[in-house]
Amino acid sequence: MDTQGQDQTPVQTLYLKPEAYPRGGKEKWKATGRTISAAMGPVGGEVAVWVTKKPSDDPNKPAKLTDANPTVSDEAIIFASIDSLPQPLIQLYTESHLLFTSLQQIVADSARRRLSSVGFGVNGGAETWDTRGNFGTEGLLGPPDAETVINMRRLADFYVDQLGDLKTLPDIDATLRDRFIDAYNIFNIAEILYLPIDGKGEGLVGEELLDWVNEVDVAPDNQLGNEIMSTLNSWDHPSFWPYISRSILRGFHLPAASFLRSLSSHPYAPISKLAVLLAQHLTILPRSSEPKWRVDMDFLQAHKQWLGKFKSELAAQLGGKGEGKWFEGEWISWEGDFRCVVELMEGKMERILEEAGDWREALGAWGILVDVDMRRDHLPEVMSIITEKIPVDKFLPDHVAQSALCSADIIKALMSCYSLDTWLSAHLADLLDKLSLIPDDEEHFENSLRDFFLLEYAQVLQDNPNYKAFWRVICDYLGCAGEEGRGRLKEHLRRLDIPLERDVKGKSKESSASANANEQEGLDAAMDIENPTESQEEAIKFLDEVRSACVDFRLDDVWQEISQVLATRLVSAGQYGMAATLALMARDGLALSRIADKVLEAFVTYGQGEYLSLVDTLPPSLLAEAPTALLHLQQSTSNPTDFPSHSAVSVFASRITFLSEFRDYLLFLSQGARDRAAGRVVSLLTSGIAPVGFWAVLLVESIGLLEDSEILFSSNETFELLRVLEEVYANAAFAEEDYLGQLVQYLRRTLNTPSAKEEGQSVKKNEKKVTMEDARRKMEEVRLAISRNLARAMVAGFDNPF
Repeated sequence: MDTQGQDQTPVQTLYLKPEAYPRGGKEKWKATGRTISAAMGPVGGEVAVWVTKKPSDDPNKPAKLTDANPTVSDEAIIFASIDSLPQPLIQLYTESHLLFTSLQQIVADSARRRLSSVGFGVNGGAETWDTRGNFGTEGLLGPPDAETVINMRRLADFYVDQLGDLKTLPDIDATLRDRFIDAYNIFNIAEILYLPIDGKGEGLVGEELLDWVNEVDVAPDNQLGNEIMSTLNSWDHPSFWPYISRSILRGFHLPAASFLRSLSSHPYAPISKLAVLLAQHLTILPRSSEPKWRVDMDFLQAHKQWLGKFKSELAAQLGGKGEGKWFEGEWISWEGDFRCVVELMEGKMERILEEAGDWREALGAWGILVDVDMRRDHLPEVMSIITEKIPVDKFLPDHVAQSALCSADIIKALMSCYSLDTWLSAHLADLLDKLSLIPDDEEHFENSLRDFFLLEYAQVLQDNPNYKAFWRVICDYLGCAGEEGRGRLKEHLRRLDIPLERDVKGKSKESSASANANEQEGLDAAMDIENPTESQEEAIKFLDEVRSACVDFRLDDVWQEISQVLATRLVSAGQYGMAATLALMARDGLALSRIADKVLEAFVTYGQGEYLSLVDTLPPSLLAEAPTALLHLQQSTSNPTDFPSHSAVSVFASRITFLSEFRDYLLFLSQGARDRAAGRVVSLLTSGIAPVGFWAVLLVESIGLLEDSEILFSSNETFELLRVLEEVYANAAFAEEDYLGQLVQYLRRTLNTPSAKEEGQSVKKNEKKVTMEDARRKMEEVRLAISRNLARAMVAGFDNPF
């Protein structure tokens, strides 16, 4: 897309192939009357681009091309993405998902353990928590115990390590690097303050905060220090005293002492002596991070003694000289620099706030100079003192978020994180919420803040054009985002594209026996494909993953809906085997009924070969278990056809059993076992499982068996055939289509087939039109054949009823 004129608005340029015109051929291409049109997708950041005719300048004339020869680009619609995720973000989203799900499990396990310890509910109250850490009893337990906090800290370390690795990647976009750095710094300070290493957070926090400040904002500059020390008289360097002050603020006391010792060679003795004294005491200034302290009280006592000794020796060194009288002559101006160092070492609040470069540096120095007994609970008060003198730059969202965390203003911190990065706000909110630190804000949000941020992050993943790769990740975030998240999860699963409409033959392997077989009936059927393509294998694997997700989130109703929709699509595509498997998984008796009807129609319309090939695609478990289910129903009901009309078991026992036994009938015929075929015809007509519309077809099928030279039907069996024939006649009088419609289709195929062996091939030329009258005449043939067989059976005395 080109911009005309002086419009310098930055635009994103996409170079697509096949290109519409070669390099340098733009004007010639435009002169042909062509232009480019585009349409944006509602989600996913995708754009569709195609070449079209440029509208005519005259609205009354149609658009024309001066060169109508089509090119590849003229006949193509090109799809492109303008919101594709860079690889580092994909890496972050993928790896952090594992940490997120692990965190839910840790908290859920902790809740079960704690509830069990107080004897709450059955099995320790496990029913009040799910495997993803969602509360079933809101607010029952309060904040997690120390053991859980320690485990959460370990996971938070992994979050921080991931961000640390990503921000140091080479050749990464500068803007993306800044995002990783901001997220790293914020996650790090949150971990320090709210996920203490000991799980309790009752210890001193000054050293940890100082380490964080030194990592976030490295100072002082080592190169500058080397430059200062390399000069002949280091104290003449303009950055000499600022470097010492900054080193003291940042806790680098040994380098600061080294700089002060360089003054030992100063020509003015009072300066050299005072500098040596300050260097000595700065070197031995106690730090809480030293391993020699058994408990905090030992350190605090040592620091108090150090401060008292420092002040007394300083007073002795100065000899009681007051302000402005430490030095004389030309060196009198040096007193201000020395006084700054002294007040920093004494921890004077005003001097710290004056010398600190920003609020973070002041906070880092506070815990080692001003209040060495500073605990986490003291931070809000300390932050109010610091920010009153050194305000936080509100135009720097990372500073706002960090300061809010230090001030225990969780909502402000999370909202600032949200403006920086959706991933950051979602995962930080999840951690803080599990610590019971996020207050309810019903005035501004219908959902909890945690759920809000998780939903926003899930939406970011869904809006990405490659969101299908994140579909399972999205499930886990939505499933942990309260009721609204669960509602979105259902819609997300329903809208997943599962491309099963292929020329496949769907088979099912029998599920292994298990204690929960009854509860999981049909849901554990595995997918097996006969000679599948790679894409087909992927589609079936994807389907199984979707099923697993539905089971994990206890969304059986959604899985049934998905199975029903897919089964309908597969039936439309003629893939009855896979459709039957899905219908069985969905426990959809009506769908199974439709599939059975479709398969039966195949026999009526196309013949035995097509029917057998379709039945072979049905799950073997479905065909094998159907007779057993039928026998069970016959034993439990007075009328074997009196089944619940909408239950899966009724269709399973009747329609599927019929398909299986009719297949056996056709196989018996093809194998020459005509006596067994005759017995199967009688069984199908008398068991009540044959569809009434197919009775007439079965009767016509029996003509050849009735006319066989060998008597295949006993007189009793012949009477049963006659009874069914009379029932067809009687009912066809008022429901002709229901009882004779399939026979008409059957006769249309058999009467218009050139050879009885050429089944499944329709002959359109000179095709004979078959009517209901033809069907009735065929039924008369059946009556005649039955009468002949009855006479033969009775004369032979075989099973004579008289």
